[in-house]
Amino acid sequence: MIKLIYGPKGFGKTKIIKDDVNAVAKTAKGNVVFITDTKVYSVDIDLNVKCVFTEEYAISSVDAFSGFLQGLIAGNSDIEHIFIDGIKRITSERDLSAYEKFFAELKKIANDNDVAVELTVSADKNELPKFMLDLIG
Repeated sequence: MIKLIYGPKGFGKTKIIKDDVNAVAKTAKGNVVFITDTKVYSVDIDLNVKCVFTEEYAISSVDAFSGFLQGLIAGNSDIEHIFIDGIKRITSERDLSAYEKFFAELKKIANDNDVAVELTVSADKNELPKFMLDLIG
């Protein structure tokens, strides 16, 4: 399952995803991972959640981030939930159509490994391509 949280900058997407992370952390049987670009966004995350900061891994493209996620899941079969805050900040890609292959791969990875994924994207609803609109939760 993939859930997309969208809205313009300042809408409160980070607060929503942090609340969701902390709620899931209380009941998850497997591992919960929170991925964002910088440590600033990890404030108030449950201590049982693994926080991963992509600034430490020099991720700068959609393909690099896709490979990073695949490696993360391959290295830990106990991951149950992955939360990604700020996909555009992480990948530095502003053109939302460039994410189509990434989302197709993400759906396959999530389904094949029984991992729930929730992510945020800074964009208005009218800017979202169809493949993203289908994921609005």
